[in-house]
Amino acid sequence: MPGATEVDAARSNAEPDTPPSPREERRRLRLEMTRTQVLDVAERAFATVGFHNTTIKSIAERCEIAVGTIYTLFDDKDSVYEAVLRRRGAILHGVTRARASEPGPADLTLVAVAELHVRFFREHPDWAGLASALGSGSRATASNAEPSHLYAAGHRVVCDDLAEVIARGQHEGRIRDGDPRALALVFLGMLETFHRLDNTGRADQPDYTLAEFLDLVRAAFSS
Repeated sequence: MPGATEVDAARSNAEPDTPPSPREERRRLRLEMTRTQVLDVAERAFATVGFHNTTIKSIAERCEIAVGTIYTLFDDKDSVYEAVLRRRGAILHGVTRARASEPGPADLTLVAVAELHVRFFREHPDWAGLASALGSGSRATASNAEPSHLYAAGHRVVCDDLAEVIARGQHEGRIRDGDPRALALVFLGMLETFHRLDNTGRADQPDYTLAEFLDLVRAAFSS
């Protein structure tokens, strides 16, 4: 026969987890809202004044919370920076993957993905600026350089997804020949260049519309 300890353990494993109390749930929701606020403020600060000129104290002041509250959510400034990159990066990867997996001619899918990325960058210009800076290496990153590695890893994943679409299009005879991964990198480079044109709004920048860019993507990759 099993011992008392084994019986208790089996009973414990069989019973569902105890739901959080109303007080615990309220605390969880408050922390979740605070975390979102911190990431919103930090994203703006990192994009406008840079990583090294942004401090935990300045983020706390803008959020009107105590510095200690931020440290209950994040280990340090590097962790905040990484979370800023992860938050929207994960969303962009998810919607890219979903669109790339939809049935239909692959050349049209590639153009649709290009439009999706441009509209996402427009919706989140601060995050797009951070990602762009990390991709080009034009801005100093966090002290341990992990966020740049994080971005590089995300870039590889998106590149893999695009390479699958391109390979499928080549099999369909609708996308030009060439190494799929190399063409995926060209595609991402075109997106990056258009983002810089699209995001500045300066009078000295050429007026190049989204429709013109999508036509260029279509012409560049169609067989």
